[in-house]
This record gives sequence, C-alpha cells and structure tokens, in this order.
Amino acid sequence: MIKTGYRNLKRSRNIMQILLKYGFSFLVEKLKIDGIAYKMPLTPNKEIQNMRTGERVRRALEELGPTFVKLGQIMSTRNDILDPEIIEEISKLQSDVKSFDIREARETFVSEIGLEIEDVFDDFNEMPIGAASIGQAYVAKLKDGKDVIVKIQRPNIENIIKSDLEMLQLMGKVIEEYYKETVVDFGEVIEEFSVTIMRELDYTFEARNCEKFREIFKNDSKVYIPKVYWNVSSKKVLVMEKIDGISVSNINDIKKIGWDTKEIANVGAMSFMKQVFFNGFFHADPHPGNIFAIGKDKIAFIDFGIVGLIDNITLNFITDILIASINKDVDKIIDSLIELDAIGEDTNVRKFREEISFFIHYYYDMPIKMINITEILNEFMRFSRKNKVKLPSQFSLLARAIITLEGTAKKLNPDFALSTIVKEFIKEFYLNKFKADKVLLKSRSYIEQALTDFKVIPRQIKLVLKHLEKNQIKFTIDEIKFTNLEKEINNMTNKLAASLILSSTIVGSSMIITTKTGPSIKGYPILGIVGFLIATVMGMYLTISILMSGRNKR
Repeated sequence: MIKTGYRNLKRSRNIMQILLKYGFSFLVEKLKIDGIAYKMPLTPNKEIQNMRTGERVRRALEELGPTFVKLGQIMSTRNDILDPEIIEEISKLQSDVKSFDIREARETFVSEIGLEIEDVFDDFNEMPIGAASIGQAYVAKLKDGKDVIVKIQRPNIENIIKSDLEMLQLMGKVIEEYYKETVVDFGEVIEEFSVTIMRELDYTFEARNCEKFREIFKNDSKVYIPKVYWNVSSKKVLVMEKIDGISVSNINDIKKIGWDTKEIANVGAMSFMKQVFFNGFFHADPHPGNIFAIGKDKIAFIDFGIVGLIDNITLNFITDILIASINKDVDKIIDSLIELDAIGEDTNVRKFREEISFFIHYYYDMPIKMINITEILNEFMRFSRKNKVKLPSQFSLLARAIITLEGTAKKLNPDFALSTIVKEFIKEFYLNKFKADKVLLKSRSYIEQALTDFKVIPRQIKLVLKHLEKNQIKFTIDEIKFTNLEKEINNMTNKLAASLILSSTIVGSSMIITTKTGPSIKGYPILGIVGFLIATVMGMYLTISILMSGRNKR
C-alpha cells in the first residue's frame, strides 16, 4: 500500500476513479493507495471500451484537470516517446479553465504586494481577458497612465499541483515498469515536467525570462519585448507592459490595415533562429496567441513562462546533423548521436542507419521550398523512438517550438518554408562563428583552460607520487569476464614455468653430454639422453598446447 496524507486523499481518490472509468485499471491496481476504497468496476462501460486508446487518454487528462492537461499538451509534441495515434488525440487538448472570483484575486494581490489594487492602478478591469490553469490576466492602467497586463495566480493552485505531481511521479514509475521494453525513462519525463510547471508557478521566473529576451532584442528594430514592472510584481503577481498590437491569430485584422503577413512570418522565423543559434535561449511556446504584430514588419513576443536552453554540445549536435544531412553523411549523424549518448545497447544501429539513409535520400533532391520541417522532425523522432534512440530533452523542446512556429508562420503565409530560413541562417551562423573576435574569444578560452590544466597537473602528479610512496595506490578492475582473465593468467604462468623447466633441462643435458659425466651408452651419458627425451616430450606438449589455445580463441 502507498500511504498518502489526508490533504491528498480526496484528490487521489478522484484520480483513481477517473483512471478506472477510462480503462486504465493496470495503473490503479499498481497504485494501491492506503485509505482509498476502489468501489468502481474495473471494466469501463461499452462506449468507453469502443474508444481508441488515444481518445481514452485525452478524455482522462481533460477530466483529471489543469496539471494533467498541461502534461498532455507538452507530451503532444513528443513523437520520440508516444505513438502517432495518441499524439493526434492529445494534440486536441484545450485549457478550458473557469475563471476564479475577483475577490480571491484581490486577496492574493494584497497578500503579495501589500497594497490594495486601487492604490497601484488608476483603472482595473475586473473582467479577466484570459483564464489559464495557473492564473488569469486582467487589463489595467498604472497611476502614471501606462497600460499593463496583470497576471494573478489561482488560489491554492500550488498545493493542487504539488499533490498532482506526487501522483504523477508514482504513475511514471508504474508505467515504466509496465512498459519495460521501452527506452524512455518515464520517471525522467515526469521530473522534467515537474520542474517546468513549478517554474511556471513562480512569476518571477517568467519576469526574469522576459528581461533576458528584452536584453537580447534591445537593438533589434523588428522585435519588441514588453517591460516588467518589478515594484508591483512578485511570485504570484506579475505586471507587464501591455502590447498595443494585433495577435497574429487575427490575420484578417492584420491585412485590413495593410501590413504584409508574409514579412511578419519571416521576421518571426528569423528572430527565433537568432534566439536558438546566437543565444541558446528561446521562446518555447511561439503559438499565434503569444506573438503580436505591432508594425508592418515588427512583432512582439509575450508569455515567457516556458523557455528553452540549448547548451553548446546540443547546439553543435544540431548543426552537425543539419550539415551531415546536406552532405548525405549518415556515419556523421550516427557518430553525433553516439557522442550524445543517445544510442545505447538496445538501439538497432543497423536498422536506424538504413532508415536515416532512406530519410536523407528521400528529401535530398526535393526543392528547398517544398521541404516541410514539421514533417521531417516528426518523422525523425518517430523512427528514433522505434529504434530506441534517446534524444536529449533540449532537442525535443526545440522540436516542439519549431513545429509550433512553422504552424504559426503558415497561418500568416501558406507558402512559408521554414527550411529556406534555416538554410540562410545556418550560413549566417557559421560566418558569425568564424569572425575574428569570436575565434579570438574561443582561443582565449582554450588557452585559459590549458593554463589551468598546466597549473593543476604538477600538483596531481605530486599527489599520485605521495600516495605511491605510502603504498596507497589501489587499482580497481570491474568484474567483467574476470573469471576468464584469471584462467588466462594461470595458463600463461603454467606455460612460462614449463618453458623455463624445458630450457633448464636442455641446458643441463647439453652440459652432461659435453662433459661425459656418469654412466654412458655407446659413449653418450645416460642422464644427458634422458634429459633430451624429457625436453622433447615437454616441447611437443607446449607446442600443441599453444596451437590448441590459438584455435580455441578463434
């Protein structure tokens, strides 16, 4: 039995009932939680039984509430983990969340900021413009006349999410045990999700992300990032500059004022490439509602709760994969995946190599404008999952963002080809990478590292010698084929001993025959003859033993 606190008992019971309702009894059976009576039938009704697995998953997530819906939305882009049928269904998940009462919003604001809403704002519209799983947003005007968006967190949402995460972590372990043949570490997936959603609970994290993007694009005439008002923001309240523009989801409104939707799509794509390749820091949810057109060729980003970080190793991996694909270099792709520890013992490398080769040759001669990046990423992640290649989570988050971005851009411009933008940007990226200042900076980093190593090495050698002097050096050999190694050493030792005895016998017999010591037969000493006979037998035995040993190894 798994014990749970009284606080979580009601929620745990509700989760178990929903899982049983949609036919996930294997989870309930494994998650025997103390204090919960399972009175519902293990078999769902006929209507649910006739549903496909994906539909049952989607409906269960919708009933389970905001935490599970958000998990489903994130997992809907993980083609490297889930089957296409499930992906298709959970992609339909929507965060239809009821708004909470303005009185609760006021209480949260006062407890966080220490002031009444009227003390901070000249005008505050009590009707929320949007309600999400974690909080809801209001339009307001500061005392200095600046228009702002105020986000206020839902009451008790942190406790609800923490309770749900406890259950999710237990469920992740059960699913991992149930699907033992999969390469996916479901515990790790749940852990990553937990970190993401807990960060979203802290509005200061989103505010810092916003400030970082504002710094990145401060000199960019085509991208604008809203200002954060830190003096009236906290963990549960966020006040940001209101963007005066048109959401790119309202394409007709953009066209009505004469702005070029094709140019806006290109600006959005180029700014995203800049985030990834030049800064390793990108907006991970660039859907139409989070991008505003604020000029004929200018956009603004909002909502920085989910961001991606790309380290140099993953960035080099991505660029290597792209270049290797262009050059049809399958071996380079495999080598890059091995360096990332993406290919393990369970990976069918031969099959994976065949699929990559087919994949590259299929797209190679296709005109660049006809290449659909979303289709390529989905296909790559699908056969990676099938061949048990474990892609880094950073890559999956980036893939999700790229898929979302391409979808957004295609709404603005049906002829949009992200592949063209990527090709142009890769050239610019490499030109920038090999600029004199960049090379000098990199060289300086290598020199500093080398000097550090040079300083450390003598001290390390001195430490080793000190331990050696005190006989404190120990060697550890892993127990891999140790028994065979022991037998081999024994055989070698025995053969060496026999060889020494053989050599001694031959030398001794030769000396006896030469000096003609002891009794003899026809002038030849008997001891010498016996010695040579023994040496002959031993020599034949050693020769046969060595030959047989070589054959057995082959």
